[in-house]
Amino acid sequence: MKIRLHKNATTTPAQRAYIQNNSHLSVASLAKKTGVSKTTIRRWQKRMDVYDRPHTPKHIKTALTPVEEIKIIICRMAFRAGLDDLLQIAESFFKINCSRAGLNRCLKRYQISRLTKLKRSVPFNLKDYTGTYLYYNCFHLPSFQENEAPVRLQTLLDCSFRTFHAQYATTAHTFISDYIQGFPLKVLGVIYNDPVRLCAENLNLKDMDMNNPDSAPGSTIGQFFREWGLPCFRMDDLHRDTISQLNLQMKKIANQSDLRKDTTNWGTNEALTKQIHHYNFELPLSFLKQKTPYQAMAAHYTHFPNSFKHKPVIS
Repeated sequence: MKIRLHKNATTTPAQRAYIQNNSHLSVASLAKKTGVSKTTIRRWQKRMDVYDRPHTPKHIKTALTPVEEIKIIICRMAFRAGLDDLLQIAESFFKINCSRAGLNRCLKRYQISRLTKLKRSVPFNLKDYTGTYLYYNCFHLPSFQENEAPVRLQTLLDCSFRTFHAQYATTAHTFISDYIQGFPLKVLGVIYNDPVRLCAENLNLKDMDMNNPDSAPGSTIGQFFREWGLPCFRMDDLHRDTISQLNLQMKKIANQSDLRKDTTNWGTNEALTKQIHHYNFELPLSFLKQKTPYQAMAAHYTHFPNSFKHKPVIS
């Protein structure tokens, strides 16, 4: 019979049976005879069997709720961050506490655990030391609360130093132009995805205005970028099943009152601004060798000042 023992086991099943069958002997005597501690003797005297018990957890305490999964996937799309950085971002923006393995399982379920690197998908060199490129996303998100309208979240990620900017319910023109105007680096172009529209049955949703350029197809967004004089490139690396599964989770939340009861709204621009400031100035990232985005940008300025419009300020 093959016996499987824990790698740190100090006794065999035969020794454990000897301990249990000789209860008339003192603990000290049994410890001396078997060569183990008194604590080990007392442990096996209390048990009815002689085999190791499973050491895996009975319940996974780090399991994500449906709402947390949705927020994790949105973070993954917007930041294109690795597991270690995504863990910190999820904690910083949404106070989600989960294990690295649990986070990886979530990404695999949504078929988004592997993303094509931007530098392999665009026809230009992202390590262009004359400036940087921005990565733009637009998410149409239903409200989880009754009598609340859906929100539109727009995000911009600096491809060079991972600086991040986001706002709720603004037009793309205002959102991008205001950001570029105050951004220290010279912006060479924009990489963008088609808008991600999530919906859920039985939630209070308003029809998106198709005359609004932010609600129009991705080709229209690209046309606006070109009109602003920004070279742009459209990405198409999101798996269709990813969006489908996100919508299934939305419907699950909408149809189960206990899930909706525990959800909160997406937040306000004021709260979002504070979280973005913490990310840009206080959160060290593995991608940047444990520097914050603005620390990495400031270090780059000392070597390539000509790629900046003005010196970055670390506040």
